[in-house]
Amino acid sequence: DQPVRTYSSGMQMRVAFAVATAYRPEILIIDEALSVGDAYFQHKSFARIKEFRDAGASLLFVSHDKGSILALCDRAILLEKGRVLKDGEPEEVTDYYNALIAEKENSTIRQEIKEGGKAITVSGTGEAVISGIKLVNSKDEYAEFIRVGEAVAIKFIIDVNEDVGSLVLGCGIKDRLGQMMFGTNTYHTKQLITNLKKGDVFEYTVSFEANLGVGSYSIHASLVEEDNHIQKNYQWIDRALTFNVVNIDKTEFIGCQWNEMKFQIQKIGS
Repeated sequence: DQPVRTYSSGMQMRVAFAVATAYRPEILIIDEALSVGDAYFQHKSFARIKEFRDAGASLLFVSHDKGSILALCDRAILLEKGRVLKDGEPEEVTDYYNALIAEKENSTIRQEIKEGGKAITVSGTGEAVISGIKLVNSKDEYAEFIRVGEAVAIKFIIDVNEDVGSLVLGCGIKDRLGQMMFGTNTYHTKQLITNLKKGDVFEYTVSFEANLGVGSYSIHASLVEEDNHIQKNYQWIDRALTFNVVNIDKTEFIGCQWNEMKFQIQKIGS
């Protein structure tokens, strides 16, 4: 019973979204609508949008949220100052967008098409680069297929091409849609290397247990100066390597993460 102008921004968005989705439109335009409101509203809105999409409605979704774009869209267009910079698959376009943010003077962005038509996005100044990368299984053998929960390691060879003050390696695992499953870097693990000289070569070994769901995944890698790629980006690689996770010895489960559940059943009445 109050004027809409007196509502909070979140409440105004709830009302606007409810009105726009009260019936199924042929075209639904959403501009950053899911960036406000509480978690329940965002989940409910996502479900409603997917209903429309699955029913055949066209969706025009404007956002900076990579996860939402990958989850909802089958095509993405990157715009800058009214110009189209990239038009294609959402994962390829959002990777290019991330590289563009990291771009600084004298850095470059390029996309290489690998087997299967997937694009690898590479950017950076090149002062330090990843010259080698491989994934090995629990037997220290090169692996393309690994078991759910298996202990694995990613091995990187880093070449330093110019004197740099500090170096941080970032590593992450993405699912087939390009959404980050988990990741961190050597800044956060307090393993920052400083005062590197031209010609230095380092080997990094990143170990973890593949507690992932069955499916295809890719490795993201980055070389930066400190905790993120905004300050100085030596190299940024999306889909540096791909691998598959298979379930050999775990109870059948669904989802993108494996975590053992134990059920206890007790009869408490008749």
